[in-house]
Amino acid sequence: MAASASSSLSHLLLASKPNPTPLPSLRAPALLPLPRRREQRSTSPAIAAASASATSDLLSAAPSLKSRLAAGDTLYGLFLLSFSPTLAELAALAGYDYVVVDMEHGPGGIPEALACLRALDAARTPAVIRLPEACPVWAKKALDLGPAGLMVPAVESPAAAAAAVSHCRYPPRGVRGAAHPIVRASAYGIDDSYLSRCEDDTLIICQVETAAGIAEVDAIAAVDGVDVVQMGPLDLSASMGYLWDPGNRKVRARLREAEKKVLDARNKKVTASDGSVAYLGGFAMPNDPAEQLKLRGYHMVSGAVDIGMFRKAALEDVKRFKEAVMEIGEEEDEEDDEKKDKEDDGYWSEISSCSDFTSGYSWRPIEAAKLRRTGAVRSLQITCTATKPAKSPAEEDWKIKRQVLVEKRVRSVDVKEALRLQKENNFAILDVRPEADFKEAHPPGAVNVQIYRLIKEWTAWDIARRAAFAFFGIFSGTEENPEFIQSVDEKLGKDAKIIVACSTGGTLKPTQNFPDGKQSRSLIAAYLLVLNGYKNVFHLDGGLYTWFKEGLPSVEGEE
Repeated sequence: MAASASSSLSHLLLASKPNPTPLPSLRAPALLPLPRRREQRSTSPAIAAASASATSDLLSAAPSLKSRLAAGDTLYGLFLLSFSPTLAELAALAGYDYVVVDMEHGPGGIPEALACLRALDAARTPAVIRLPEACPVWAKKALDLGPAGLMVPAVESPAAAAAAVSHCRYPPRGVRGAAHPIVRASAYGIDDSYLSRCEDDTLIICQVETAAGIAEVDAIAAVDGVDVVQMGPLDLSASMGYLWDPGNRKVRARLREAEKKVLDARNKKVTASDGSVAYLGGFAMPNDPAEQLKLRGYHMVSGAVDIGMFRKAALEDVKRFKEAVMEIGEEEDEEDDEKKDKEDDGYWSEISSCSDFTSGYSWRPIEAAKLRRTGAVRSLQITCTATKPAKSPAEEDWKIKRQVLVEKRVRSVDVKEALRLQKENNFAILDVRPEADFKEAHPPGAVNVQIYRLIKEWTAWDIARRAAFAFFGIFSGTEENPEFIQSVDEKLGKDAKIIVACSTGGTLKPTQNFPDGKQSRSLIAAYLLVLNGYKNVFHLDGGLYTWFKEGLPSVEGEE
């Protein structure tokens, strides 16, 4: 089967046009000689080869999403909620494997989606349209635009999946309305091959995003015509009662269960070479980044949303400007310094001191001038205090903790150094993540003592504190573990050499956006340890996420 240009018009828009039939030439009068054709200059072989290669690449059809999945590629995509053709084109040029034009949550409809598809086709990038609902009318209108695939939301049963497939097929295999001689998908009737290939080339993606759908995920994946099962963690968390906590361990456990079913069925299908089992697709989340989905075997990963990317960049840009610090003053030559010292001594000899009338503070200008000249005062820092927001109590508290960590010489080590210290110097890795995360995967020999635990009895004070926990990146109902130090004492002892680890790690290193570093569970745990007499405390920079990403040794369950 010939691969289509993303099931779109690219292969036709870029194809060479046939030469028109030449008209019979007219004989010129004998007295008027025909003008001679100017001889064309010969082109060097290298230039001719490069030109032929470029032309061949331009005119060749881009491989379809289906063919790339069948070839074993892992595809990385972007969700387009803005319906901006410019951002769609930019995403394509950036190198995304596909772009999902989101009609479910985005503000646009069919006309806006059409403009985005034209931009993506011009950049030779497949477009997938996410429908507002599983409906034959929406499917018909979207397919007539010529996308590479459709994404159908909220599929909860094999029957719903079969219905979604039927919306994408012409009778007698389905219920799609026929207007192929005039719609864009067939190049307005110019593409004679459209009917013979459209159903085989169109990628059908069923979203499984509720508890009911997860229970039927293996049956949905086996429905003939379903190409990809797309996990929906946000809606799943809402259907399970954890709308505000999509990273809840119960939600994660349910997702892992569904992933395993689809991947196991897919592997069996590949081995047996029979049946039809869908590929696995998913959305990246803050607690489950795109790289982790790829490592777990996902075939299609949607890693970002255009509006979210712009929001993040805009907030960081404004923050950088409002916290900007301007330095005034440069070092001067020593000869100039000596000369100005004498001038200052003469000028200020009549005055010993003066006062700032507005503040009431006194200062000695001779000493101040000399300090300036000798370079003790290098510059004057002016901070925009009118626009810089005041630090929150949580930020002020972290600043104090960080100062203690620096004074106690708590050192940060990367994951490979931590592994070496564990093997060669008998360092213990103290994993302060929740117990469920620890059992899922952890470094061999690691000791688990969670720094925070689930709140057992909720009070009004616990509810009020929850907003403060968001600063730590903790959004579930948790509280400080009052038995943390006692448990570490029992398992390790104060003489132990400890590397404290959590998921992301945080950092003590100041950056432009985080002048006081970035706190984390492991750094808070390290702070508590040094306050309670522990001397040899290190911190895992990059966290266990980096440990697993680097492919360092890990085990599951309890050792």
